Amino acid sequence: MRICSAIYYCLMGLLPETRNVIQLGSGFFFIFLAFNSQGFIEEPVIQSAEGINSGAGYYSLAIIYFVFTFANFVAAPIVDIISAKWAMVVGGICYASFLAGFLFLNATYLYISSAVLGFGAAIIWTGQGTYLSKNCTEQTSGRNSAMLWAMLQGSLVGGGIFLFATFQASGTTDKIASETVTILYSVFTALAILGISIIAFLPSPPSHLSTPSEERTNYKVLIVSTFKLMPTRKMLFLAIVFAYTGIEQSFWTGIYPSCISFTKALGSNTNSLVALNAILSGLGQCIAGGLFGVLGSKTAKFGRDMIVLMGALIHLVAFGLVFLNFPFDANLNKTDGLGFIQPSVPIALVIGFLLGFGDACWNTQIYAHLVANFPKQSSQAFALYKFYQSALSCAAFFYSPSLKLPYHLIIMVVFSLLAAVAFFIVERMAKRTESRRSSEQATLQSDPPTYSETVDES
Repeated sequence: MRICSAIYYCLMGLLPETRNVIQLGSGFFFIFLAFNSQGFIEEPVIQSAEGINSGAGYYSLAIIYFVFTFANFVAAPIVDIISAKWAMVVGGICYASFLAGFLFLNATYLYISSAVLGFGAAIIWTGQGTYLSKNCTEQTSGRNSAMLWAMLQGSLVGGGIFLFATFQASGTTDKIASETVTILYSVFTALAILGISIIAFLPSPPSHLSTPSEERTNYKVLIVSTFKLMPTRKMLFLAIVFAYTGIEQSFWTGIYPSCISFTKALGSNTNSLVALNAILSGLGQCIAGGLFGVLGSKTAKFGRDMIVLMGALIHLVAFGLVFLNFPFDANLNKTDGLGFIQPSVPIALVIGFLLGFGDACWNTQIYAHLVANFPKQSSQAFALYKFYQSALSCAAFFYSPSLKLPYHLIIMVVFSLLAAVAFFIVERMAKRTESRRSSEQATLQSDPPTYSETVDES
């Protein structure tokens, strides 16, 4: 009770917008503790089930991202019409319905609920970006984005601990028992419902940060404005950045955990290793989020582009270690094969940490860039961000059952380099725009000639 009271008074001492971001992060923490944790085991769970295609897990994720891709075009007007908060609530319900389906797993419901989840994901993420931007200033955008990201990815640590404890207690080895699946997905569904409840009680953004109330935008105008933003020079460069985050997201959340689960040389209980990988990935996310959030004022001096460069280099190291440590067919099925070296558990877990840390470097800086540079088009910008990200995640999951591991790594290396260059370009464009704006404001603020001076000159 004393701990709860201490937390309450601590929160009351914060600015309202900071409390809002923390509450938002708490709701997403529970929803994605459930969803991200199940994503690590979805393919192994389906392979352990009977009567379902062995690649159904990859295809389910592909359907999610396929629907998500195109639902992003209608996400902005939906958020505008029903508000960011209630859009996130509806989206959360879609997540809960998907998770509940694993309690009576069958292919028909799996694919239908995957499509429903894709729609829910579009509005929950666009709603999150909109609500976040309404609780930020240009000075706090980086800190709040990183703080939200750290809370969200902290769910991986909690989920990984839960998975590890469950697998250890059940004595699971290669196959996940149906009783274990029931326990896991009952808890996942309950956690998603808890997260939805927290979001439902989000307060309105502070009035001094909200834009003046205007007549509601026509939804057709909002959709058109999203399409108009797409071909702009800055957004075309950002599209490359968004695309890379989609490819690497599909890898570290779905493909890489399957590599661990399917590589027999890593040990007999590889599902417990998947849980440990989730913990290490979450720690990487949290540490990076903390560095750029809690210590944001100190790390901001390096610039968003330098942080992205660091993320790109970390990912390149991780991809190299994956190439050395895993068999070429590790992402496809159970294998007795070896990599260029004997598969090592410590190296596999270090890779998980590096993938999580690097992913946070990219995404926190993308969030901060969009909030700072698209304040009047936040819904449209975040919708396009998720559109490109989900489109490439969808593509990656569709080709996953057909491509061996080295081809995945080649694709990610190429996109990583292109995305880093593209982000450097848009950051330079933003700095030039800000410099020009500051110069114009300085000119306007200078004293104009007085009337008497004008008469004397004539």
